[in-house]
Amino acid sequence: MKYLFLLLFSCSYVLASTLYFKDGNKIEAQILEANETHVTIARSKDLQQFRLKIDSLTIDSQKRIELYHSEDRYSSIPSAKLPLDEKVLKSYVSYIDELIDTNLRSKRLQKTKEIDDYTYARRLYLTTIGRIPTQKELLEFIDDRDSNKKDKLIQKLLNSSGYVNHQLNWWTDMLRVKDRVNGTNINVGAVYRKWLRDSLYSKKPYDQIVRELVGSSGKLLDGGEAISYYLRDRGMQEDNLSHTIRIFLGTRLECAMCHNHPFDKWTQKQFYEMTAFTSGIGNVRLRDQGRAIGELSRAINADGDERAGLFNNWRNQVRDSIQFGIENNGTGTIKLPRDFAEDDGNPGDTIMAKAMFTPKPTETTQGESRKVFADWITSKDNPRFTTMIANRIWKRIFGAGLIEPIDTMMDDTIANNQKLMKYLERLMVSVNYNLREYERILLNTRLFQRESKKQDYKTLEGYNFEGPILRRMTGEQLWDSLVTLVYNDIDEDPRIHLHNQQDYSSMYNKYKDMTGEEIYADFKKLADENPGNRNLLGIIYSGSKKAKPIKDRNLVRSSYLQYPAPGGHLIRQFGGSDKEQIDNSNSEPNTTQVLNLLNGFVETNILNKKDADFIKLMQEEKSKTNQVENVFLSILSRKPKSNESTLLKQYVDEKDGFKHVSWILLNTHEFIFIK
Repeated sequence: MKYLFLLLFSCSYVLASTLYFKDGNKIEAQILEANETHVTIARSKDLQQFRLKIDSLTIDSQKRIELYHSEDRYSSIPSAKLPLDEKVLKSYVSYIDELIDTNLRSKRLQKTKEIDDYTYARRLYLTTIGRIPTQKELLEFIDDRDSNKKDKLIQKLLNSSGYVNHQLNWWTDMLRVKDRVNGTNINVGAVYRKWLRDSLYSKKPYDQIVRELVGSSGKLLDGGEAISYYLRDRGMQEDNLSHTIRIFLGTRLECAMCHNHPFDKWTQKQFYEMTAFTSGIGNVRLRDQGRAIGELSRAINADGDERAGLFNNWRNQVRDSIQFGIENNGTGTIKLPRDFAEDDGNPGDTIMAKAMFTPKPTETTQGESRKVFADWITSKDNPRFTTMIANRIWKRIFGAGLIEPIDTMMDDTIANNQKLMKYLERLMVSVNYNLREYERILLNTRLFQRESKKQDYKTLEGYNFEGPILRRMTGEQLWDSLVTLVYNDIDEDPRIHLHNQQDYSSMYNKYKDMTGEEIYADFKKLADENPGNRNLLGIIYSGSKKAKPIKDRNLVRSSYLQYPAPGGHLIRQFGGSDKEQIDNSNSEPNTTQVLNLLNGFVETNILNKKDADFIKLMQEEKSKTNQVENVFLSILSRKPKSNESTLLKQYVDEKDGFKHVSWILLNTHEFIFIK
């Protein structure tokens, strides 16, 4: 018995933590169990057990318990009835504003003034659907006398196709969605984009989208579109794992890929224990289809047909149409790499999948490791999943996160308004990760209705939200706003043009069950029947209905353009992401931006279009005063001041007067910034 007590005592001492209390006291204890409100400990010196309130401890001690010991963090929070009724919505909103105001008072900071309805409408349209409002949309909101008109407009926009298009840009920047991946011969990114777009249209909750991506398996063009998540990093399993943890859990592990993390507690072995969850993805290829393609290659080489170059090109397209897929749900094991050099393992050792922080998976992971991993990541009790998305959306709307940088969280990371951060996490759980409803809450706050903070602030980490941060439009917002001036409804079906986003499902269905010899015989038949036609997909499609061509097919929503936009495109010149790194867009100024607004794209594609919707509206007005007012409403979403009207009326009657007035307004800071 004496030896048992010594053993227990020594174990408790080894596992003991120093917990610090807000009153200055501390205790050495083993943490036995914890939930959101209480922790049970065994004091190290005598193993006596105590149950303490979490909030009696310092923030650092609370964080440690939350990350590694809490087993019932948020799963007990009841789900709110959606959509939120007006009373519940107001209670959520008012408490957020109260927490912001309390923080400002404690720091003797002054909040900014409330914005007018014109500025509010413009900000709301740009934030929710990524473009400025049309003149008609703006005036409808201004003339609305409903006391609840702001929330009514918020709901309308959040449930529009414009929201899906704008949200898609955000998702694809985060997930680095590209049309062509790692030398593939078809636009596999189009499959990824379509799956994401359909998920957004069907209003899948955020946690469900993440769970389906991380836990995906199947054939790319036959119900397994979500494997696009792994196809994006084909052949780079370790990189994919580090991206997963950074995007969804806000923690950077890439340093631990090669050695123990120099700035955080993670070891190289722990990195590979995490990577073991995704083992089994390989090069995201299906074995049977790979054999058929090998047989096809041999048939082409053996035949000696003079059209072998054409057939090899067709083979590559068929290969990429039928071969991509994942045939298992995760092996749950991995071997340590050859260059593993730490003391807790040896190169070539087989290790099992293991999570870094609680709640750890309790199921066996072998044979189902990716699904277990997906469930663990998206668990309401996962200490970082909810924090990350609640903070990410907060930053998207207000310009800065409560935790900055948003994807570099460590054990000691504390939000600059911890009470607000916790409340936002609870809201995210209560709306079951419905991003539309969560955004609706934030968009209804008084904070969103205050003037942007124009004065300098020291750092994003210490920003206190006197108002939203003044920001320039993103490249996509600027593009979509300019296109809206030409075609007021850029989200209607006639304005949808799928740039280089061919659907290869017909090729998949035609060849998926053929042997290599059968595919080659079909190639020769098609080449004989269509001499000189090298477009295999077009030949297969020949009997199907062609899409109706649209006017100005390049002036469409940014989410329908090539991904990423070409290097010289206006979107890229204004900081649009190259899709190589996570969230890789920027707002850095450069000379080409000025030139494009002065006499480049804007001159050619917007101002020279006499049939542009905003030009036609301006020309319909009879008086100079109304003409100037009209163009202000279309471009700047407000009426002109008297001195502005007087100044610009003199240009209207000149040659190309409408063009000159529009050019002046489009080149103002007021146009490209979100006030």
